[in-house]
Amino acid sequence: MQVREGNTTMVSKIELCLHAVQRWGFSFLISILLMGICPVSAEVLMATDFESGILSDWTVFSTSNGTLGGKGFPTVALCDQGNPVSLSHCLQVQVGQLHFASAHDVQQGGGIELTTMTIAGLIQLSARVGVTYHSPDYKRNLNGGLFEWIVDDQVIADLDVGPMDDGGTVQHQFIGKVSVAAGRHTIQLRITRPFQSGAGKPAPVQFIDDVIVEFLSQP
Repeated sequence: MQVREGNTTMVSKIELCLHAVQRWGFSFLISILLMGICPVSAEVLMATDFESGILSDWTVFSTSNGTLGGKGFPTVALCDQGNPVSLSHCLQVQVGQLHFASAHDVQQGGGIELTTMTIAGLIQLSARVGVTYHSPDYKRNLNGGLFEWIVDDQVIADLDVGPMDDGGTVQHQFIGKVSVAAGRHTIQLRITRPFQSGAGKPAPVQFIDDVIVEFLSQP
């Protein structure tokens, strides 16, 4: 796991928001402004859009009985998630149980994580997440995935996508905020499902893009 010092990466929030306009359009900019994702007073600890084709400073992890997918997953690849302007790179996974379990710890999968050092204050997390589902045999999948922001083993925000129809795509701006003490903090974006995934198992594909980790010091 890689460690990032709190002041290692300084990125202009104005530049990030202009970048969001180029990638997703003005309607997306309005939505993130309304959610408070672009306050120019915040210090950006990490901004990852996967355009380099790699995970940058994030590392992947799997839960105890989880998988990030079969052959070809996880991957950073071009994905068209309803953007009419241009394609962009995103992280793609296909999470689920590695071995079938019906009664105990059914939510399994994995995600991305990093460690950072901060003073006492507020950590704000945001990412563009979504799910696609395509199957020649099954018209509906019962669970697209549960997304969770986790800081120091505490779930601070969750997003449950729910059932997915064949050919369907959903996407959300997923945010979370939490107060932290001074010190080292582990940040995870975890995705899980209560069903198996992998080779020969039809399952939705989850994607992550435009991940931003911000810090706001306490007044």
